[in-house]
Amino acid sequence: MTDTELKTNLQSAQNGNAEAFGRLYASIGTELYRFALWYLKNPHSAEDAVQEACLKAYKSIRSLKKPEAFKRWFMQILANCCKDLKEKETRLTLVSDEDPVLVNAPYYADFSDGSVEKYLDRLSETDREIVLLSVLGGYTSAEVGKRVNMKPTAVRSRLSRALHFLRKEMEADQ
Repeated sequence: MTDTELKTNLQSAQNGNAEAFGRLYASIGTELYRFALWYLKNPHSAEDAVQEACLKAYKSIRSLKKPEAFKRWFMQILANCCKDLKEKETRLTLVSDEDPVLVNAPYYADFSDGSVEKYLDRLSETDREIVLLSVLGGYTSAEVGKRVNMKPTAVRSRLSRALHFLRKEMEADQ
């Protein structure tokens, strides 16, 4: 979606045009689902989180001032929904790489053969969130820092260490 289309659709959506909001969502829907799937590790929970984020975004679209911030704004809403959903779940359902529901889920194949999940699982919850927000969400270290209550320099350090750790783990398994 071009910048002009983004601005036009955002203005229409802010004036109550549901179709314009749908076009905005369609431009980042894949990324939203992918983020939620990796965060929650469950396709059904990911779908629930994305749906909840869509409702919240639609209801509060008028609060968005800068069209170029749309993706980050929506991702922040989704990250909050994922965190809330994860806190509500009493037990985390682990999904193995062999689970046909996950293996056949759209967008899962974008991460090779699913082996990335086992490496992400080796990180602490905070480091995993930092990696997901930075790499999949496209957040800056300052934005991630606000989310995880850290200074941007600490986020960059932890991200660097986490990525180095992941690289070493992947190389060791090859």
